[in-house]
Amino acid sequence: MHPRRRDDRRHRCPECSYTTNIKTHFRNHLLIHTGEKPHACPHCPKRFTQKSCLRTHLLLHTNQKQHTCSTCNKQFTTNGDLTKHKRVHSGERPYRCPDCGKDFAQAYDLTRHRMLHTRQRPHPCPHWERRFVQSPHLATDIASVHKRAYPHNCSVCGKGFDRPGRLNEHSIRYHT
Repeated sequence: MHPRRRDDRRHRCPECSYTTNIKTHFRNHLLIHTGEKPHACPHCPKRFTQKSCLRTHLLLHTNQKQHTCSTCNKQFTTNGDLTKHKRVHSGERPYRCPDCGKDFAQAYDLTRHRMLHTRQRPHPCPHWERRFVQSPHLATDIASVHKRAYPHNCSVCGKGFDRPGRLNEHSIRYHT
């Protein structure tokens, strides 16, 4: 019998191409597809799929920003966020799409972009036959289409919007 190889990737996601050898990573990944976010912030309504993401988020509430950009003095809660930010100044785009050659500064942006090529939409809406590339788009669909919730309200006219960006566009267009 052969010893288990590190690259055998025995945990394979049935919804997408994700694979891993680490069971806890696999369980955390599956939460992406179910939309379950078991870790709640005690200070705000945000919820997270992973406990580590909650711990990082909690730093925002305590305003602990120990990592400072040497170029613009902007501060960050994690060193990883600082490293990503530095690419704004350097123009570095280390993540290249193997399908079309487009370069990205963040690995996440490349992963999301590649879904365009593979036509992957791992987030199904439970209310109709529509699927989404990103979970925030699914959440917006559920809130605005199915629940008719518009939590972002204009301070001038009171009109509600499903996301902050649409409220901002409204304010610029009608109240400036």
